[in-house]
Amino acid sequence: MATAGIAVVVVVAGLVGWRLLRGGSADATAATTTSLATATVQTLSQSVSATGTINPANQSNLRFVVSGTVSALSVKVGDKVTAGQSVAAVDATDLQTAVTLASANANSARANLTTVKANSASTSAQITAASAQVTAADAKLAGAQADLRNATLVSPIAGTVATVNVAVGDQVSGGGTSSGGSGSSGSAAGSSGSSGSSTAQIVVISTDAWTVSTSVTSTDLPQITPGLQVQITPTGSRQLVFGTVSTVGVIATTTSGVASFPVTITVTGTPTGLYAGSSATVAIIVKEIADAITVPTAAIRTENGRTVVSKMIDGVATTTAVELGMVQGTLTQVTSGLAEGDQVVVVGRTVLGGGSGQQSTGTRTRGSGQGGFVPGGDISGGGQAPPPGAGVPGGAP
Repeated sequence: MATAGIAVVVVVAGLVGWRLLRGGSADATAATTTSLATATVQTLSQSVSATGTINPANQSNLRFVVSGTVSALSVKVGDKVTAGQSVAAVDATDLQTAVTLASANANSARANLTTVKANSASTSAQITAASAQVTAADAKLAGAQADLRNATLVSPIAGTVATVNVAVGDQVSGGGTSSGGSGSSGSAAGSSGSSGSSTAQIVVISTDAWTVSTSVTSTDLPQITPGLQVQITPTGSRQLVFGTVSTVGVIATTTSGVASFPVTITVTGTPTGLYAGSSATVAIIVKEIADAITVPTAAIRTENGRTVVSKMIDGVATTTAVELGMVQGTLTQVTSGLAEGDQVVVVGRTVLGGGSGQQSTGTRTRGSGQGGFVPGGDISGGGQAPPPGAGVPGGAP
């Protein structure tokens, strides 16, 4: 009986010692596990990530060209407008009077030219002078007519009213210009972008076309070219929006000693849920490999200076040399040594909890149902573990 008691003590001490060697304490131990993963064909991509601001693709900053008192305001923030729609106007009484006077002067100048030409005694110099008077009068008439048209503020684009900084009764001074960008319709300044919006009396933006302004560092700049595909995730949204790089700046802005270069992205299509001025995360795809054969990175190891995997051949794990390509997340591209459908051994680690006899493992992550595996996890896609000790390097005894 004494001998039996000693044997029991030896067994218990051995178990505790094994736990201490494997896990560092008698309360938790770690055991090696093996699983199979299948080489699958996937599309891998490499991207440059950045944050940016969502902007309307078209923005018109409207400002009266002529001075006067605002007599009409037909829109408010949030209203939808069409291209060419009137949004505000100034009192045009004086402007109409100026047109009437200029028209009378132009008619008088033309009548005078007719008289001078009909007079046989008129010299060529007199005829030239009379013609010049007609030209000058017509120019004044055209200017007066333009001012009268500009008394009405017109949106050159279809969109949504974003800002209204004027009210009926306000005195406005001229000085707006009819510029390009998103266009103008003979009334007030219409320009794309946000420049000038702070001085605009009414701002109209498009809500069916968007851009994203972002920046990249000098390290990433050589990889960024127009036409690259972009994945866009608006802040606070799970919606994935797509776009393409449209422009890449060549003049850097330096902040805290870091140089960044502006990049503009054109959003594809007319996605909903985008708002002017909101932020977004962008991933600019700088490299993409289609039909790449991939295996979990955990299946790859270095042995005798070679990069190898344990490939299952006729049920036996066989060390096989491989060549690698792109790495994306937990997957690595294999360019040589494996074919689609081949199975490889993945060695993981399982932590065994003490006391209650419960078992805990590392984070388990399933792939696309095709055999993806993360160390410490389980087999995804229904792979089967090889038998214990079946030629698996580091396998469980």
